Amino acid sequence: MLALEDIRTVIIAGLSVHVGQEVVVTNGTGDNPKVALLTCDFSDVFHSSRGFPVVMQLGDKLVKTETVHFTMSFLSFDDDKVVRLQNAWTARDWFKSRGHVELKERVNVVVAKVGPVTNRDLQNGTVWERRQGFDVEFRTLDILESDLEWIEQTKIQRS
Repeated sequence: MLALEDIRTVIIAGLSVHVGQEVVVTNGTGDNPKVALLTCDFSDVFHSSRGFPVVMQLGDKLVKTETVHFTMSFLSFDDDKVVRLQNAWTARDWFKSRGHVELKERVNVVVAKVGPVTNRDLQNGTVWERRQGFDVEFRTLDILESDLEWIEQTKIQRS
């Protein structure tokens, strides 16, 4: 099973320190701060690579392993466009440097692709949300362990 909370925690902690801004989960609880901030959210469902999982027997356990891909979206909010862009680029750089290493070492997640920073302004009624954002595609292993079921005895019939 994937440790989504651990993955998100490593990303939020690392980005907060690197960018120097608060990072909050999109659609999370509580109000957003009134200053510059970054948001993150899992934006793509988890999908596996082609083929079937690798199945191994380890002692009395059956272990199925497959590579899965997922995408997260990151948005930078601020009234000043330069601040929005700078925070988004700084966050993006973290995934290409220190974040790449931290994710791999701490939660076994590889940064597969870091997308470009784009304008993602949104009009909500008469109010504009000014934001810049980018997507990051990740790759990791989904490991599922279960008890191995043994066939003790069976009856064979000949036709």
